[in-house]
Amino acid sequence: MILLSIDPGREKCGLAVLEDKGEILDQAVIPTSQFEIEFEKKLKQWNPEIILVGDGTFSKAVKTKIVPFAKKTPVISVDESNSTFLARKLYFKHHPPRGIWKFIPLGLQVPPVPYDDFAAIFLAYRYLEKESKSSKEKQ
Repeated sequence: MILLSIDPGREKCGLAVLEDKGEILDQAVIPTSQFEIEFEKKLKQWNPEIILVGDGTFSKAVKTKIVPFAKKTPVISVDESNSTFLARKLYFKHHPPRGIWKFIPLGLQVPPVPYDDFAAIFLAYRYLEKESKSSKEKQ
């Protein structure tokens, strides 16, 4: 199953495409002004079974924009609490600091580039974890 995850924001959005096993297939940070164009491209390219949208800043506006494109694809809200902090940790897991930076605690560092795509990845991981717990409880 393919998931398209969105971390909505006023100025930029994070997009991530993942398999239900957690493998990252695609990720991007895009200006919110370009959201519809990029979202439509990702939909056509990946044909996701589920669309996840963070429930924080600008989520209502993003949901309004995706409705015409999503059609029969379920759109699910995901809790965004602590996602920025956890996305930062995820960024540094994928891009460990080098040189002198590796001696500075990660909690004191900020990624040198926007990392909204990692927030979208984290939202997908949160959703998958919740679904996994839910299915185990049903057994």
